[in-house]
Amino acid sequence: MKQILRYLFFSLFIIQPILSEVKPVPPGPPKEGYYIITYKNTGINLEILANGYVVRSGESIEDSSGQADINYWVIPGTNIIKIRLTERKRTKKDQTNFPPEAEVKLILGQKGQFPDEGILLQQYQWNQTMETKIGEWIEISFDPLFIPPSTLWKQAETLTLTSELESSAISFLKDFTKILNTKDAKKILLATYYRGKDTSEVRYYPYNETDELKSIQGMTKTIGSTWKFNLQKNKFRLVCNQQILEITDHKGEPVITSKKGASIPIYLSRIDGKWVIVR
Repeated sequence: MKQILRYLFFSLFIIQPILSEVKPVPPGPPKEGYYIITYKNTGINLEILANGYVVRSGESIEDSSGQADINYWVIPGTNIIKIRLTERKRTKKDQTNFPPEAEVKLILGQKGQFPDEGILLQQYQWNQTMETKIGEWIEISFDPLFIPPSTLWKQAETLTLTSELESSAISFLKDFTKILNTKDAKKILLATYYRGKDTSEVRYYPYNETDELKSIQGMTKTIGSTWKFNLQKNKFRLVCNQQILEITDHKGEPVITSKKGASIPIYLSRIDGKWVIVR
């Protein structure tokens, strides 16, 4: 019996150092999360595009700091963030002791985090000592660690702007506006189903058709049949590898608005030969 106990004792003594050398495997890169652009500008105008989507408009001439979740606009392969600085005309009243400067960051954040707690993927900084030419586009590219869950990029056609394509999109929006003005929540749900489901998945929220229908019913009750489609000087832009068509007025504002002050930004794709509202 003593021999058996002695054997067990020495067995444990030999095994213990081996077990103590096992090290935890460090976590790999995140497999989900939110791609966020943060920005700030003082004394100079700042314009930001993410794969063509306008994160910050060049029309603004105000100092700012802000952030934008761009999960909707992250595509497979190489993604492009474009930044442009333009001079700001300043009166004596606008003059401050702070020199012009700008900063743009691309951050990968997780649910519940503040942006500055995420992983910094790209950063652009500018001040008066830099040689960057004001008025020229600067491109920052990145290959995402993962693609936010979306079926869109596998289904949407690559588009080319033609008069026929634009005319077809306009016809679709006329019909969509008529559907909005029916106040029929189920018809509106059907017309916006792809957008609702896909954008929920992109941001890791399960799509709930019942909740979506209730939301539409609340919208129709508030706005009624006051939707109007603005046909004046429409602008057409292709974004995200030419898979999404953005339609705005000549000022870059939504073309579908209501008398109650609401508006609907329009982003369309062609899926199986048909126009679909996708964003």
